[in-house]
Amino acid sequence: MIRRLEISGLVVIERAELDLPPGLVAITGETGAGKSVLMQSLTLLAGGPADSSLVRPGHAHALVQAVIGLPDGFWDGLSDDDPAGQLRELVEDECEVVVARRIPADGRARAFVDGQVASREAVGALVRHAVRFSGQGDQRALISPAVQMDVLDAFSGPAAAADARGVRRMRRELAALDRRIEELHARRDASAARVAELTALVEDAAALGGGPDELAGLRRDRDRMRNAGALLEAAGGAAELLAPHDGRGARELVGDALARVEAQGDVDPGLADIAARLVTAQEALQDAAIDLRAYVEGLDADPARLASVEDRIDQYVTFERRHGVAAGALERAVEDAAAELEGTARDLDVAPLVERRAALVAEARQVADRLHTERRGAAPRLGRAIGDELAALSMGEATLRVEVERGEGDVPLDACVFRFRANPGLPETTLADAASGGELSRVLLAIHAVAQSDSGTTWVFDEIDAGVGGTTAGAVASRLARMGRATQVVVITHLPAVAAVADAHVRLVKTVAGDVTSTRVEPLAPGDVEDEVVRMLGGEGGGVREHARELLRRAGRPG
Repeated sequence: MIRRLEISGLVVIERAELDLPPGLVAITGETGAGKSVLMQSLTLLAGGPADSSLVRPGHAHALVQAVIGLPDGFWDGLSDDDPAGQLRELVEDECEVVVARRIPADGRARAFVDGQVASREAVGALVRHAVRFSGQGDQRALISPAVQMDVLDAFSGPAAAADARGVRRMRRELAALDRRIEELHARRDASAARVAELTALVEDAAALGGGPDELAGLRRDRDRMRNAGALLEAAGGAAELLAPHDGRGARELVGDALARVEAQGDVDPGLADIAARLVTAQEALQDAAIDLRAYVEGLDADPARLASVEDRIDQYVTFERRHGVAAGALERAVEDAAAELEGTARDLDVAPLVERRAALVAEARQVADRLHTERRGAAPRLGRAIGDELAALSMGEATLRVEVERGEGDVPLDACVFRFRANPGLPETTLADAASGGELSRVLLAIHAVAQSDSGTTWVFDEIDAGVGGTTAGAVASRLARMGRATQVVVITHLPAVAAVADAHVRLVKTVAGDVTSTRVEPLAPGDVEDEVVRMLGGEGGGVREHARELLRRAGRPG
């Protein structure tokens, strides 16, 4: 509901500040006093067109600002594609927002929420959720199929309303699941190259086998076989120098030295230690010669074996070149690749989401089918009930038929259209296209007489008294009063009967000073309402004041 409205520099309004209470608020004033400007201020907040011609002469800009209370769960009830949803992160209090529209005398108009610049579309969408209009021109377009469906659900009863909320919730969840599944498919496509790369690494590593120790051994074997000739010559020659097959070598020479030392051992016992070391040296030379000959015999110089070793080394080189992983890091790289593959498979697994989607579709379809049956059953009853109310509002020839059509898709979405005929012989057409401003307002009254709207919504009526008088005026007034007991209603009216039943009253007074016209917006105290009703009845004389007092007494609001 609208809690406060502030206007400055807008056409004929210099400045106005209004605190609007719940219930029925009547706005009255003489013709030309600027009531249409007050309506225009609200349509500007709802995203209506704005240009510099709206700026009052002498002002740098026009400003319209409103404090709007929002019902619990408002933000969660918005669809994902609703422009109003983008404002949630900007608001300071999710139950109350300050919206504004600023129109400069030179430049582009701007919209605000809680003091921050926001898109006109988003702010307008938010205001249109909180404020519903009926009146002239393009505002009739706000009587949308979505609003009509809400009316049908409210009339159908609590079960249908709960099912409607359930279907909306499940459709939002389905949309979120579809986005998530699509995202996973896209990520899977994007990661396909990486998965292939990791898979190839793991598979190639498994095919390669071995590891850093094997590669080091292979390289040693390769170096030995490549230098086999030199190694054979060196090792064989060394063995011959130590212990030749024929002749005397180092071993024998050490033996000669040992014999000479031992021969003098009796003369000097101190030579015994030297003799022992010579024995050790002789034995070491013997062992070395044996090992050298064994090395020569074991040295593999087979070209086929060398080719095999070099081929195996090439496998390691090819693996490193392809995957950028050296043999020393192979084991860790394979572990990391396997872990990443496992994580990717887990993160990109759409199967659980697909299963959840299938279950949710089945559940949502069941609820949607039940809701469709409930709506189809309630639609003709709603049409008849609205017709009865229209008759009481002097539209006895009018008919309204509620049409419910089944949509397509996994969870079929119903469409609701109110088909209106103002007079016999005219074709049925949509409500917004068929009804004039005054007719539309009375149709809305009839609708809300049988299906009250959400208490958090503000309804704004203009032209509701077009062509209305006599007993019909009383019927209009009583229905507005009843509607005001359930929700906030702002009505721009010329009907004294409506003014008399209002919970609050605002009067617009026009003043002219030279060539400057101004409108003053005056909230009326209870004691001032009688005088305004007298003015609306035509002024003093002829029992007019008594008539005004009678209207107020009937409404329980003595002047």
